[in-house]
Amino acid sequence: MNKFLVKIKNLSLITIVASVIIGLVLLIKPDEALQFVSLICGVTILILGIGCWVTYFAKNNSVFMAVVGTLSLIVGIFVCVKYKAIISFMLFIFGIFLIISGIIDLLSAVDAKRNDMKSWIISLIMSLAIIVMGIIVTVDPFSSMVLVTRLLGAALMAYAVLDLIALLQVKKIATLETVNDPDVDEVNISGDDIETK
Repeated sequence: MNKFLVKIKNLSLITIVASVIIGLVLLIKPDEALQFVSLICGVTILILGIGCWVTYFAKNNSVFMAVVGTLSLIVGIFVCVKYKAIISFMLFIFGIFLIISGIIDLLSAVDAKRNDMKSWIISLIMSLAIIVMGIIVTVDPFSSMVLVTRLLGAALMAYAVLDLIALLQVKKIATLETVNDPDVDEVNISGDDIETK
């Protein structure tokens, strides 16, 4: 079973290397990485729009295809040109969500204190931290965008390290099981008996 796991985990070397490379790019060049990802998304939407118009002219004059194609072209161009505005808006909405969530958690912490629950202080600290984070993201979404990108890069790097450790552990366990395999010992004993005879 562990030999099978080793074969599967060996394939994870590809994801480990990819995670390290992408993580480094996100950490070192967050602006360029965001621009690149946004351009890929924008170009993909543009290709979808062109495909819809090709279908419209080649097969059937479907109004639906024309509408989808036109909307895709507009959205694709907008994403390519105004990607920072889109991400900033999304982060702004996310910041408001964090503030609301933090306030709810704060009220829960106050309730927990009234009921003499020991965990209220942890809830209080966490809720205040969430509220502060929400305010920062809402007030300055662009700087938050770079920070979030770098955090994503750090997370990918951490994933790569943990996955590499898991791979080495699986290989070590498989090696130990091979050494301690009773079937292997039986084969060796049989072989010795045959040679003695």
